[in-house]
Amino acid sequence: MIPDFSVDIRYDYELARLRTDLTAEKVASGFVEHQEYECLGLPGWQEVAECLAAEAEILEQAARSRAPDGIEEILEAVHEEDDVEFAELMSVFRGNDVGVAGVSLALSAARTATFYSCSGGEDHRAEYPMVGVVPDSERALLIAKLARSTGCGIGQQSGRWYVYARSVTALHALAQSVLEHREAFDALPQPEWVDGLEEELERINDW
Repeated sequence: MIPDFSVDIRYDYELARLRTDLTAEKVASGFVEHQEYECLGLPGWQEVAECLAAEAEILEQAARSRAPDGIEEILEAVHEEDDVEFAELMSVFRGNDVGVAGVSLALSAARTATFYSCSGGEDHRAEYPMVGVVPDSERALLIAKLARSTGCGIGQQSGRWYVYARSVTALHALAQSVLEHREAFDALPQPEWVDGLEEELERINDW
């Protein structure tokens, strides 16, 4: 089975209070206290599609499992059977938890600044599945619409959003919806921090 968490789905945000001070340097190096999260850069939609396909396969298997956490059971089995295959699989998810990796990558491809992701529960940082993101106001409106249609909630703190759900399946559905609306996101003006982000990431990696 896939864990389901008890959390009220709400939409508490103010577009006028979203952060607008992000720069390429801040996004690349981290701009919140969640320093363990690595910037995903500027992924393309094909990479998002590949991640979501792998994620969907694991979620489908996990839903059929009788284990309390079918996702964990599947990943442990892969790890025990083949370390190389496990490493290759996790590289598709960029080191993020299955179930939130897809939405983190999709939101990054939509040119929002992601800064946190966790599938939630015991032995995890978050109590329930969530991703952290800072969108501009135009992208925020579109994301909010898609979040409502997929059963995901939105909370705002210090100008940044935490998009969350009772189950990772809802966040996976949100990621799929973002991918389906990629043309709408691509049509919007790019945030200022996009310019120079890849160079900043290269500089950090060269240290």
